[in-house]
Amino acid sequence: MYHILLTDDEQIVTDSLAFILEKNFPSQVEVFKASSGSEAINICRSQKIDIIFMDINMPGLNGLDTISEIKQFNPSAVVIILSAFDKFQYAQEAMSLGAYRYLTKPVNRNLVTQTVRNAMGIIDSLQGKLSNDIEIKEKLSFVSSIVESDFIYSSIYSASADVKDLHRYLEYFKIPETSYFYLCIELNGIGQGKNYETYLTVRDILLKASACIVGPFMASRIVVFIPFENSMSEDEAFICQQGLVREVYSAISVKIGTKTKIGAGIISSDLKDTVRSYNSALKALNSIAEIGGTSFALQQNETKKTVIDSVQSETHLLNRLNSGDVDGTKSLAQMWLDSLFEARKTLDTIRNAVFRVLVTARSSVSEIHKDYANEPAFNNTFAILSSCNDQADFLEYVVPQLVECAGIICRNHSQKENPVVTKAKAYIEAHLSDEISLEQTADEAGVNPFYLSKIFKEETGGNFIDYVNFHRLEKARKLLKEGELSIKEISWECGYSDQNYFSKIFRRKFGITPTEYKNSLSSGGSL
Repeated sequence: MYHILLTDDEQIVTDSLAFILEKNFPSQVEVFKASSGSEAINICRSQKIDIIFMDINMPGLNGLDTISEIKQFNPSAVVIILSAFDKFQYAQEAMSLGAYRYLTKPVNRNLVTQTVRNAMGIIDSLQGKLSNDIEIKEKLSFVSSIVESDFIYSSIYSASADVKDLHRYLEYFKIPETSYFYLCIELNGIGQGKNYETYLTVRDILLKASACIVGPFMASRIVVFIPFENSMSEDEAFICQQGLVREVYSAISVKIGTKTKIGAGIISSDLKDTVRSYNSALKALNSIAEIGGTSFALQQNETKKTVIDSVQSETHLLNRLNSGDVDGTKSLAQMWLDSLFEARKTLDTIRNAVFRVLVTARSSVSEIHKDYANEPAFNNTFAILSSCNDQADFLEYVVPQLVECAGIICRNHSQKENPVVTKAKAYIEAHLSDEISLEQTADEAGVNPFYLSKIFKEETGGNFIDYVNFHRLEKARKLLKEGELSIKEISWECGYSDQNYFSKIFRRKFGITPTEYKNSLSSGGSL
């Protein structure tokens, strides 16, 4: 069975392709459909997709950016570009990203069928090679793991490690003589009996990030030797180091979700420094708070200090968000943005950092709330970030998004809901078109306003007014889809007497104004 993903913002295209594939390859294919780049990424993360049809020109995350993201975690997927643009530049970029074919619309049915048949041949060939490789690797893995462990012990537990022996180890692993640093990784809160499974997951993450040497899992810690390019300047090397550590930390946090700590040691080009580099990584690890995070060996350069500040701020922010701490997320999001601007980064660099954090946060939420990835805000992230030109713009857009993610995670942490909150929610749902106050709702629930405000925040992860606005906007979106009322009437029906204010918060939530939303529906779009 071949898993095929069809990605196009025009439903008629995906429906036509699905018809062709199911008719010509009965019982051979399972077809998945996505109407946006972000939806395609989420499907590829949850399913083992073999073949991908990808449109280039889509709102939000375009096809080329989507391919680039998917190829990072599913490099074996066979990608077929299907686009209305017959432009060499697009074709060239698609091929550089590993696309198999570039077909222009409208495309002949027979060409689609033949292209898919050829792609299936590639998949079969890869799977056959993979089977042979797995058999060989299984025979060598036991020996390699012993050699890896031996190298780690020899390099960090001996005050006078034999440099010649260390060189021989590196030759065995085909690692050139270069710079290096150590990572000390600590994994806390792992479920009983899951140590080996967790170790294999972390090992896989590390080997995808670097051609490293991974030590054994001992006392909840893993020591890793990371070879490093030594042709860079000191500052460039440190920036690359923090990028790699951030990538590893984010991947572990998403896949395992434990309180991970990662300490990174000093970068050295001399194998006589292995013990010193390891000790500096261990010291950095021990400086991290119990909630988890990353830390780097003490650096003297101010540029490095600035980089550390922004990296650690991002790490702490994602920790708080993943724990469902709404207040902490809001506070740290503001601090993190401050650190980015204080570092005098370019707007494009800031936009990239913000996009990365939003994707990480939304991935965490999607694990517990599958429909969250279909929110229209996903498709408009690039457009909105492109319009952010100063710190105030970023604050206005980013902070509410991250707070919302933290709130959803917080609500998921509590399986049972306080009956007072349940009664308050029912009252809110029944009076969305009316003026709703905390005092009125508290009276209906039979408690005082202060108590209701307190437990409402504890139970939902957000404050009272945010909850009211969220459900009013959901109601507004439903009414816009029905198309029977004008925007002004919908504004009143959802409890907003000021239409301009209604439009502003609707855009903040969904990334487009009510008018744009309504127009997209009338033109056949979907959000």
